[in-house]
Amino acid sequence: MTRYDLFRRRIAPIAFGVAVAFIAYDSCHKHDHANATFVFDFGSAALQVRSIDVDVVVDGETYSHFNRNALEGTTIGPTKFSGGLPSHDGQLKIDVRLPTGTRHLVRSFHADDGGTITIPLERDLQ
Repeated sequence: MTRYDLFRRRIAPIAFGVAVAFIAYDSCHKHDHANATFVFDFGSAALQVRSIDVDVVVDGETYSHFNRNALEGTTIGPTKFSGGLPSHDGQLKIDVRLPTGTRHLVRSFHADDGGTITIPLERDLQ
């Protein structure tokens, strides 16, 4: 038996079976994942915001990081980001830099698949 025959008769069917099993497992567990858009509402405090740093924490681990800075002499503008999450629930650890200092905020969230989550920050930034 040559190497090619060994691959074709023994290894290829096993690899195919493992691939099919992985695809089935992944498709059965799609309900555990969520895609969401996070929108930060600064309200009247938007004129003072110089930058924002956000860590997305899911199940106690930092899953992703977002950063946006205002250009010198301008406002930060609309701030949002989208992404896939391994779970529907988590926390946002937010650092907002203002001329008076940095504010550290924590917000919990529940994300529905394809949903938009608006995070109001105006009251905390004044």
